[in-house]
Amino acid sequence: MFLAGCAGSAVSPEVRERDLPESWRGVAEYGAVQDGWLAELGSARLDELVATAMAQNYQLAQLAAEVAAARQAVSVSGAARWPQLNLTFDSSRRRVISNQFGITRTASNFEIGADLSWEIDAWGRLRDAERQAGLNLLAAQARYEAARRQVAGNVARAWFNVIGAGELLALLRERLANLEEDLDIIESAYNQGLTGALDVYLARANTDQERARIAAQEQTLSEHQVALQLLLGAYPDGNMTTGATLPIIATPVPAGLPSELISRRPDLQQAWANLLARDAAVAIAHKQRFPRLALAASGGDVSQDLDSLLNGTPLAWSILGNLTQPLFNAGRLRAQEQQARARLTQAEHQYLENLYRAFSEVENALSRARALQTRYQVTLAAEKNAVAALTLAFAQYQRGLVPYTTALEAQRRAFDIQSGVIELRNQLLQNRITLYLALGGNFG
Repeated sequence: MFLAGCAGSAVSPEVRERDLPESWRGVAEYGAVQDGWLAELGSARLDELVATAMAQNYQLAQLAAEVAAARQAVSVSGAARWPQLNLTFDSSRRRVISNQFGITRTASNFEIGADLSWEIDAWGRLRDAERQAGLNLLAAQARYEAARRQVAGNVARAWFNVIGAGELLALLRERLANLEEDLDIIESAYNQGLTGALDVYLARANTDQERARIAAQEQTLSEHQVALQLLLGAYPDGNMTTGATLPIIATPVPAGLPSELISRRPDLQQAWANLLARDAAVAIAHKQRFPRLALAASGGDVSQDLDSLLNGTPLAWSILGNLTQPLFNAGRLRAQEQQARARLTQAEHQYLENLYRAFSEVENALSRARALQTRYQVTLAAEKNAVAALTLAFAQYQRGLVPYTTALEAQRRAFDIQSGVIELRNQLLQNRITLYLALGGNFG
């Protein structure tokens, strides 16, 4: 498609011969980009959800219909290059007053004929129109494929959001159980006169605050479930269970070479097909100013009796050649050509914008993957220390060595780090999916 667009094209050389980077920033090894990234996520349930989305997603259904319409448009534009043959049949019955005495006569008339017309595509205008329709079809197909991959990625993201929200909710409920246990201990100590009322009030406030967080997290989980159900084309009632945990995938994603991105990403293929379609529109608008040559032929028979039509008598016929050259139209055709060229320039800039946005998406995802992995490893170490500090702080509080505020601070830090581990694990998966899509990898 790229080579076809360069032959006799009005596309700017800066667009056709754009230099591409030779390597990704900060990447030392370049493995080939692999398809089938959905299997790397290791979830049979996710595979089923993606298959459901492919069959039931409303956006994909709309784009599939768009592809079907574009395919028929190719047939419509291609038909204009062939002769058109029409068969006509006319029937009439007329009452006529034949003289001054009012004598009337009824006459019938039947006519059958065939008309043949053909516009000779001397300058290739009709051929360019068919080529434009074919490019529009390629663009629609690329858009559909890009949407399929995006929907698969969105389903995977939503699935991990549901799992992550569920894990965070479980952590909150576990923390609430621990806080309620601590509250019982503190109230028992208060009743024995071992602690003050302040500790009881702080423990109760902490417990109530945790119940409020649980209610908010339950709502967050429901919203993530609804978002996933919408992608699946299911009724969004928020009733969905996962029974899964966030996976840990340590293997790096092969990034390939930047020069491979154009051939792998369907959104870039769509932008290039749109550009070539605008280029074909320039050729069409230019050739609208050339002469048009058309041939027309007709033949038929006329009779007052239906049975005598086409009974072997000589038929009437005519052949007509027509040459039309636009002479004056107040600059309309010239303006339409300039308009088409302006739209081509617009498409060029749109293509370049999409191209460099694609490069930036890959660079950002690669950089984010390195940063997230570092943060995750550091946070895992911090989690061990925070849990140990929490156990020690409450034990020291029970022995009267530290105030309850110290135990509360240890609880807060431990929860923040534990929830941070869950969030970072989800972010690693989300960014991995983003990188899969940015590199143009197919999910199946």
